[in-house]
Amino acid sequence: MGILRSGRTLGLGLALGAGATFACVYPTERSEQLRVVMDPIPELLRGELWGLSAQVVDANGNLLENAEIVFSSSDPLIATVNAAGDMVTVSVGTAEVTAEAVEFAGATSADQLVRIHDLIEIDSVRPRVLRFGDTVTIFGAGLNPEPFILVSLGGAETPIKSYTPDTPDEPNRFGRLTVWVPPPTPAFTAAVVLGVEGLATGLDTIRVFQRDIYEPNDTIPWDFGVLDQIIRNPALAFEQRLRDDSLRTDWYRFTQAQTRDRTILIRSNSVGPGTYAVFFTDSLVWDGAVPDFGLGPGSWSIGPSLYACQGIPFAPPQQLADSVVIALKDLPAGQYDILAAYTTPGAYEMAILPLYRSALPPDAFEENDWCDVAPQLPLDVSRTLTIDNPHDIDWFRFTVGADGRQVTFDVDALEPEADLDIYVLRDDLPAALTLMGLSNIGGATDEVVVPLDAGDYFLVVVDFAGVPTEYSLTSVDVVAIPDMLQAELPEMPLVKSQLRVPVSFKSNR
Repeated sequence: MGILRSGRTLGLGLALGAGATFACVYPTERSEQLRVVMDPIPELLRGELWGLSAQVVDANGNLLENAEIVFSSSDPLIATVNAAGDMVTVSVGTAEVTAEAVEFAGATSADQLVRIHDLIEIDSVRPRVLRFGDTVTIFGAGLNPEPFILVSLGGAETPIKSYTPDTPDEPNRFGRLTVWVPPPTPAFTAAVVLGVEGLATGLDTIRVFQRDIYEPNDTIPWDFGVLDQIIRNPALAFEQRLRDDSLRTDWYRFTQAQTRDRTILIRSNSVGPGTYAVFFTDSLVWDGAVPDFGLGPGSWSIGPSLYACQGIPFAPPQQLADSVVIALKDLPAGQYDILAAYTTPGAYEMAILPLYRSALPPDAFEENDWCDVAPQLPLDVSRTLTIDNPHDIDWFRFTVGADGRQVTFDVDALEPEADLDIYVLRDDLPAALTLMGLSNIGGATDEVVVPLDAGDYFLVVVDFAGVPTEYSLTSVDVVAIPDMLQAELPEMPLVKSQLRVPVSFKSNR
């Protein structure tokens, strides 16, 4: 039971100063000119103690020293008060407490309404109209989430954003709890709070429109503009579309004013892996005549399962998970687009961070997540590198001289659950990329041996399994005999085409 006190000591009479007497300062016939003034009483919680205090003053506001005052309560079942002013809050509700001057029968008494709250109580919820991904503030008692607290809106558990106590020294009393409004919150709902002191249901009905705060953003991007701060929203929605509407996308855009690190995170625990994919690109347009999305000329994109190099698609198979993390070092200034395409409605979380966040430290070659920034790789090399986030992809350039080479590339992942694949692409840009060799046998170790004629090439290491891991990369080249230049693997050109956003994300392996 908490104890709150006024300046008067509980359970003791008013102390007398040295030399004080009980003699009246004013004659009783003037008592009708006097009044009792009670000190303010805050809103209290059930089961608390509070010491009431009051004074007698004359018409000019002068204080009468040593005046005796007695207290009473209009409802002892709500608030019990003894004559000395020791009050116990018994149950939730309101009661009127009265202070009267004993020696001055004609003095005006003082009355004050006492409001008593439950240990967990919702007083009000604002605003009353909102959408998924919006925030709502719950006002009340016992809402501090620090010990243990769960909040739901119509059965949908809500992420907690912040808590502000009215009195920082007493955070468990009254305050404002702000939570996100997640799908599938019903259209008309009430807030429910469960904590260590009990359960409370708000009386306010909240109207929730069944779309998130960034809608409509399916064929028109939600533009954050110049973005320097963190964007985080854990309560967005892949909305339900019409049955014949095969296009299901959420499209975001932001502008980067200067070169800086950037991380994009989209995660969903409700729709399941393989039901959505996220694309990050430096150029995205919507063509309503097709209708479809398209990349700008010479643009790049990052998948999973769909990458583009100067507008030419490269689509290595990747096992999809319930989260996508794209972490980029030194992303140049410019305008960028994020497209989340989905097949299954549900809740998801998005964060756009002005920093580099990875499961493992980036290696010395980062940033190399798209072909434009692929570093040059010697043909004889042995390096320890990292797949620093799930579905990280590493691009490298290398050059074969005029006499041609047979090149061997080996990768060996530290994590046994990892599954790295190797792709060798001839740089026929801007017309095409040509697949010259690949190894995707499955497992933590892969090797590709490919004879190559003179020219420029890309080596791409793809994380199929989505397991962050360190890995070793080694390459060995030997002088090729001319007839060895006929590769056993047929050349497979990847040519310019319209970017097709799939509506069913399945890995065929």
